Amino acid sequence: MPVQPPWVTDATVLVVAGKGGVGSTTVGAAVALLAARAGADVLLISVDGREGVGSLLGGPPLDSVDRVLLTVPRKGRVRGRTIPAQQAFADYLELKGINGVLRKAASAAQLDSIAAATPGLEHLLVLGKIKELERDRAADLIVVDAPPAGHAAAFLHSAASLQKVVTNGPVRVQADEVAEMLADGARCQALLVTLPEETPVNETIELAYDLEETLGIALAPLIINGCWPDRAGLTLSVAAAARAQNVKLSSMNKVALEASAEFGRMRLAGQRRQLARLTEVLPLPRIVLPRLPTAHLGPTELGILADALSAAVENAS
Repeated sequence: MPVQPPWVTDATVLVVAGKGGVGSTTVGAAVALLAARAGADVLLISVDGREGVGSLLGGPPLDSVDRVLLTVPRKGRVRGRTIPAQQAFADYLELKGINGVLRKAASAAQLDSIAAATPGLEHLLVLGKIKELERDRAADLIVVDAPPAGHAAAFLHSAASLQKVVTNGPVRVQADEVAEMLADGARCQALLVTLPEETPVNETIELAYDLEETLGIALAPLIINGCWPDRAGLTLSVAAAARAQNVKLSSMNKVALEASAEFGRMRLAGQRRQLARLTEVLPLPRIVLPRLPTAHLGPTELGILADALSAAVENAS
């Protein structure tokens, strides 16, 4: 039976972030699946509106409506939705007692002009909605698929930035409450995702220190996605490997296979360097996920990643 690592539900809100292209959306969906397998009611929120995450779980595309994406028989389920800033603003006005036609008019007319004059407000509105969902216990686990790393920092910094310029009123209250949630490790943690490559690792290290030291956000184990398997046979020359298997190769095949083996050796050498850097610079438990040889990720591949997360319990403890 798959085992759920403790860090999955150590906090109610798990913010998944990484450089664009590292697979943070897929990892977030795999975490949601793993938690549902263990019996949790999971709400998966796509901040950037990446609707395709729904199909990864075998469900419909995401929109602003909370919908069930997947149900694990006799266990838990995964729901999914987006949180458009416009909707978050309308919900905020309703929360403050501004109802009906006035609320609709205010939300339609004012958000663009207010947001333009208040940098970070749209991010704060979305985080404020997530905070309300967490406070209302809308799910056992809320997985937040954050914007790519370059924007994730701005997203998560929005509350702290507004605290510096807004001294009172409802925006300050919202900023204070969001900042309080982010800094409470029992309520919120960040799950950072990287590939074993130089640029993603650089950005991950920078983001990790920024979130922990500046905002006080607790960090879950580091996910290193898309790792190539370590193949001992690559140390052999093609000719030696062929002799060991009693296989005869033409000169053309030897050249092609040697080029392929050299590519594999280079990729593994680079991967080892980046893993060593992460060990030295970022003292976090880490989970290594395999590179999946497929052009299309779907529910089957997501299950493989969820199994890998489950198998990595000891490594992340």
